[in-house]
Amino acid sequence: MGIIAIVGLGPSKHLFKNDLTKFDKTIGVNDIWRFHETDVIVCLDHPTGFTPDRLKVINNSKPEAFYSQAVIWDTRDDFVQIKIRQGYPESICILEPYLMAKSYFSPFVACQVGFWYYGATELHLFGIDMTNHPHLNGDLCRKLKGHFRHLKTALGAKGCQVIVHGNGILT
Repeated sequence: MGIIAIVGLGPSKHLFKNDLTKFDKTIGVNDIWRFHETDVIVCLDHPTGFTPDRLKVINNSKPEAFYSQAVIWDTRDDFVQIKIRQGYPESICILEPYLMAKSYFSPFVACQVGFWYYGATELHLFGIDMTNHPHLNGDLCRKLKGHFRHLKTALGAKGCQVIVHGNGILT
C-alpha cells in the first residue's frame, strides 16, 4: 500500500497530522483514539491492564481492524488475531509473513502489522518516544531501542524505510 503512519502515545504523537494525502493508512496503539482516530489499532495488552477510562476509549473505538494476539478481544467485530514469535530479537529481527517478532512495546508489533498487512514501503513513527512511559525503565528502554534497531535493519532489507518523528530514544 505504501506510506503508513504508526502512532503511539508518547509526546511526539502531537506531531502527527492525519493527512489523507500523505499516509495511505494510519495504525495506532491501545487507546490512541483519545487523540487520533486511526484506521487500525494494535493492542497487545489484556483489557484488565487498562484503567477504566482507557478501556472505555478502546471499547468505543471503531477502526477498520483491531489486531491483537490476545483472544479475549475476539468479541470485537473488527478483531484480527496475530501470532507472535517466541523470544526477543536481541541480535537480529527475523521477519516472516504474518508472524510478528516479539518485543515489550505495542508500536514494535504495529510496525510489522503495517508491513505485512498493509504493504508498507515507508513507516512513519509518531509518539514512539519512550521518554514518559510509566512501565519503561532505562534497562528496558535500551532493550527496546535494540529491538527497533534490528527491526529497522530487517525492514530496510525488505525495501521498507522507517522514519522516526520526534526526539525520543529512537532518534
